[in-house]
Amino acid sequence: MKAFNETRFNTPAVTLGIFLLIGLPFIVGLLVQYDYLQDLERVSDERLTLYEMTLDSELRKYEYLPYLISENGMVTAFLTKGGEDVPINRFLKRVNTIAESSVVYIIGTDGIVKAASNWDRPNAFIGLDLGFRPYFKDAMEGRQGTFFGVGITRGEPGIYISHPIKDQGRIIGVAVAKIALSPLEHLWKEGGETLLVTDSNGVIVLTSRPSWKYMTLTPLDAGMLQEIHDREHYPKYQLKHLAWHTRTRFGFVRETTIGTERFLLNTRGIPGTDWKISYLTPQGPLWERTLGVSLTTFVLLGLAVLTRLFLRERRQRQLSKQQAAEANRIRDINRQLAQEVEERKRTEHELRSAQEELVQAGKLAALGEMATAIAHELNQPIAATKTYVASCRLMLKRMKLDDLDPTLVKVSELGDRMAKVTGQLKSFARRTTDKDIEFDLRLAIKEAVNLMKHQFLVENCDLKLSMPGQPVLIRGDRMRMEQVLINLFRNALDALLEVESPLIGVRLSVEGDKATIHVWDNGPGIAEEVGKKIFEPFVTTKKEGIGVGLGLSISYKIVKDMKGDFRVANRDPRGAEFFVHLPLSKQQQEKDKS
Repeated sequence: MKAFNETRFNTPAVTLGIFLLIGLPFIVGLLVQYDYLQDLERVSDERLTLYEMTLDSELRKYEYLPYLISENGMVTAFLTKGGEDVPINRFLKRVNTIAESSVVYIIGTDGIVKAASNWDRPNAFIGLDLGFRPYFKDAMEGRQGTFFGVGITRGEPGIYISHPIKDQGRIIGVAVAKIALSPLEHLWKEGGETLLVTDSNGVIVLTSRPSWKYMTLTPLDAGMLQEIHDREHYPKYQLKHLAWHTRTRFGFVRETTIGTERFLLNTRGIPGTDWKISYLTPQGPLWERTLGVSLTTFVLLGLAVLTRLFLRERRQRQLSKQQAAEANRIRDINRQLAQEVEERKRTEHELRSAQEELVQAGKLAALGEMATAIAHELNQPIAATKTYVASCRLMLKRMKLDDLDPTLVKVSELGDRMAKVTGQLKSFARRTTDKDIEFDLRLAIKEAVNLMKHQFLVENCDLKLSMPGQPVLIRGDRMRMEQVLINLFRNALDALLEVESPLIGVRLSVEGDKATIHVWDNGPGIAEEVGKKIFEPFVTTKKEGIGVGLGLSISYKIVKDMKGDFRVANRDPRGAEFFVHLPLSKQQQEKDKS
């Protein structure tokens, strides 16, 4: 046994080795990944701050421009007095050139562009009706307006900054400057960075990935799309949804998947606007570092494990002869165990046969007790049969053939009655065959009551029977179940011998997936010391010479073979009661559920 003990003691070591070989590289990889993610998060914050400041600076650089235009006297005079528009257009062109904006223009209170810096170019803004633009509406309400959109003439996106033009406190027009942010996008793209800026609707307005532009991070409903279309916010663009999935790792890092690419996501709002800027860090370097460290750890551990296995193999060769001898001894022990198992099977078979003999003996004992009552039951129809036969002979002599047939019918009915009594006895006495069939438990109770009704009459015992109106189906051997019930009835009758008004109650009920047979009497009950071991063989409450104490033991085994439960207790105020719980058949359970 020494070799087997050694193998058992080495099992934890093998488990530990497998854990170290597989688990340790994984843990090391997680630690490296966690540390690297913290570095990436810090770098991402720094880069995002830089780009946020760049974008904010680009926006603030032109905030003053519409205000300066609105304060110019030439502009006020043009809107109030009219006159030639060439000077004002040239003025706007000089302002646009010096400020390096995309275009500047002036809108009248009717929403029509009156002057523009691109007056001398194709697709000039002069004459356009821009009254629907949000920035125009904001300026007409006396406040500065900011709006990102795509131009309706050339389709170029940009930021529109507006400011009301006032004369003596009255708004007479709107000054607008458009700033193109496409150079900023080119700068991001050339730097190899992945950034995107979204508006309040989740539409990507700026990005280093041209294919993502004007896509939405969240699907827009029909109402929102119609509102954007009415404002001509993004004309000619369908605003398709960019499928991306975001989750959190290690509780502090947001990870997003866009298509087949995976990024670390860092997002923050841009002060003074309803925009958000997001910086996406590719995860390729992260996984390369994690995989490299994990593989290195795995290789080093693998070399350590191989060294250990080599040393162990040398020791195992020295123990091989001893293990072979131990194996031979184990084979001998296995042969002995096989013989013992076979012997146990044979003994069990003999015990089952003995149990069947005891069951049959119990039946024969019950038949002996019922013999007197059965004889009394048969004497009456036999005497009546003799009388009817004599009557028939007399009718034949007198040739009263018309009265002969009814009398013979009565004789036949008496024969059927006696055949029924003897048939019950034959079926009860027949040896059981371990049947496992489905039967109605009510029929078994009725059959047992019919077999015992003569005993009830002889001993002047009342029977109170209660059963449901529908079938109660279980699986097992019906004959064995009848034997259990007859044994309970016989025990109850023996306990009621000295009771003035003996009464036995039988109640069949269904609760859940189990059927319960409740048999009770109004006798003296069962002593506590006997009740604890009443199902053991040769334990009885009957007087000496009346019973041997095997009936309940056999009944208990029959109920257990049917996967049931057998309980006994004393009733209040007096008497004993037995509970037989049996599982319903599958068909009955399905029927109850439906």
